Amino acid sequence: MSKPKFQTDDVKAKAQGIWADTIFPRFGIDVIFKKKTACPACGGTDRFRYDDKNGNGDYFCQQCGAGDGISLIQKVTGLTFPEALSEVASIVGLDATSQITDADRARWRKEKELRDKERRELELKRQEQISRKAEGLWRGAYLGEFSQYLKDKQVDKDPNIKITHDGNLLIPAYDENGKMWNLQTIEPDGHKYFITGDVNEVGEYESGGGRTGGCFFVIGEVQPDLYDTHIICIAEGYATGMSIHMATGYPVALSFVANNLPKVGAALRKKYPNASFVYCADDDSAKQSTGLKYATEAQGITGGIVVLPNFTQTKESIA
Repeated sequence: MSKPKFQTDDVKAKAQGIWADTIFPRFGIDVIFKKKTACPACGGTDRFRYDDKNGNGDYFCQQCGAGDGISLIQKVTGLTFPEALSEVASIVGLDATSQITDADRARWRKEKELRDKERRELELKRQEQISRKAEGLWRGAYLGEFSQYLKDKQVDKDPNIKITHDGNLLIPAYDENGKMWNLQTIEPDGHKYFITGDVNEVGEYESGGGRTGGCFFVIGEVQPDLYDTHIICIAEGYATGMSIHMATGYPVALSFVANNLPKVGAALRKKYPNASFVYCADDDSAKQSTGLKYATEAQGITGGIVVLPNFTQTKESIA
């Protein structure tokens, strides 16, 4: 019996909307819509973006270029274009003559596991590199005494942060075990940034790569009671956190950004199992109530309450 004939456009039309959930997983390919991730084909940690721009499984990789779902399958599996097209046609119901065997799937699964392992090792290597860089910058900082940022925000300096000679604030980002993974700099005008990566082994500049997820800085001192609950506030930025600490006296853990609130809450729950958390949502952090969204998500993980601090009166008195 001859093999059924079909057109490429017919296959792509049937495949629209199901590349990520149905087609790619059959080849051991994982993608996340419109988020930079590791490339399933060439590796790396943040160079690949799946956007399905034209509905054909479209993607862009800084290393291996742009393409559609068929080309991505080719790169990952080594299939020819006709072979990849035929397999996709089989998945979408246009052709029931798939040539993929269980051995093929097992091989692709193993290759994916190896790629994932290599990516994890590379990511940890970069994170450790930036951790060492953060510790070096922290130890060797040329210190100053005045911060325009603190003056403008009308907040105190925590004794465990530093002011550099040019007025920048340095705020360490620690994990629950006290290891410094990154360092946030706040410039006098309020511009904030973390340490970025260095040139990698092939001479390319690696942006990002440092660990911030689950890392935090605590304003004040947590004094856990073995029997009674104790309150820890969790906020995003330094000015908000210090304002809360000055107003309440409670220790405040900084998550630095809104989407880190759930991870910080989970890390603090392990470290302080008897703590009662108060998530102070900074609702001007982004559009569409981002601060409230992630504070509520964190509350669902750890318990506690969510509040929206109101600094209107403070701003009016300063004005």
